[in-house]
Amino acid sequence: MPETSDPTLTVFERALGARSRPGAAAALAFAERAVIPLRVSTLGAQGFPHITSLWFLLEAGRFLCCTQRSAVVARNLARDPRAGFELAVNAPPYRGLSGRALGRLADRDPRGVLEALAERYLGDRDPGLRRWLLARIDSEVVLELEPQRMTSWDFSSRMSSAQ
Repeated sequence: MPETSDPTLTVFERALGARSRPGAAAALAFAERAVIPLRVSTLGAQGFPHITSLWFLLEAGRFLCCTQRSAVVARNLARDPRAGFELAVNAPPYRGLSGRALGRLADRDPRGVLEALAERYLGDRDPGLRRWLLARIDSEVVLELEPQRMTSWDFSSRMSSAQ
């Protein structure tokens, strides 16, 4: 499979299984258009999964999210980088992607990421929530998840009556 010049597509191509349908370009297009939370699973100190839903951006093939430094998901990733994720719609026609990733607390200023997340998910709606989120910026961290293995699905053709 030839490498592309788009780093996000390259990561998706590398992480998607050969039998995954749709392919990397379609999975990437879905992820870029999907304004729904990314479900992230991390491992707690006792080895049990912890799942949380987070707003995300894609950058160079990685999912970027923000959360409070004290959040369970941040503490878990600081201790153990293994994570699972799912980005999927909840109503027919079903489509999405899921997989495993290596996560970390990124060494970067969270302000730009949080502002971009607020713009993506809120737009002009709820300026009070935007102000509240940005007022907590000093305790925010950026989570970075790099997919290692993914699968994707799109049942639109099978569920045409649901559209």
